[in-house]
Amino acid sequence: MKNTFNNLNKRDPLLPRWQALWQRFGIENAGLAAAGQQVIDAYGEGRYYHSQDHLASVLTELNWAKDALDKSGELSGLSTSERQELFDTVELALWYHDVVYDAKSRHGDNETQSRDLFLSDAEKFGLSVSVRQEIASLIDLTTHHKDAKTLTERLMTDCDLAILGASPAVFKKYDADIRKEYAHVPPDLYAIKRPEVLKGFLDQKPVFKTIAFQQKLEAQAEKNLENAITPPSPPRNRSGLNK
Repeated sequence: MKNTFNNLNKRDPLLPRWQALWQRFGIENAGLAAAGQQVIDAYGEGRYYHSQDHLASVLTELNWAKDALDKSGELSGLSTSERQELFDTVELALWYHDVVYDAKSRHGDNETQSRDLFLSDAEKFGLSVSVRQEIASLIDLTTHHKDAKTLTERLMTDCDLAILGASPAVFKKYDADIRKEYAHVPPDLYAIKRPEVLKGFLDQKPVFKTIAFQQKLEAQAEKNLENAITPPSPPRNRSGLNK
């Protein structure tokens, strides 16, 4: 560990949140601060989109969802403790869901490696087997967002995909950052594969699976995806020819 726990807290404001989350699961361990720092550092390893900003963003979406899902009625019937358990489960999955991310990987197993790292830490810190299994399945789900069924699963995927419903400028930056992460892919191939990925999100309409996220982001997400898949034609000059 490079710094003392106090110094870690000063450098990484997310660390206290990390520790408080584990504490709500009943876990107290001297190694938690170092593990949290490793997770945060992993998101900062030369990434453009799947970065520390992405981690902070999905956690911010989860914060918003706590009130939004209550207002939409999607938490109806859940006790206070059940609601806390739901959000804590999703949060821990979000912390790990992209902890391993290598765009050049030929195996396509980033999610599997992320899940395995979580399971290793969870076993080391003594998280219950049932909770481990649920969180591991949520991490796996990020490979096939359309398969989300339960409220926990739908909340997980909606937080992860919230960027799709961002403002046009933010979405454009997201799309550009993804291109940077896949800079090794030839332009001609990327021009085919990237629209296929985006069309996959659009084809699963609604893009978002909870009422709350649909109300907030669905319309903009569909516009963003449609524009990215089929960019608008360039303006014509007065002669009627494209510039």
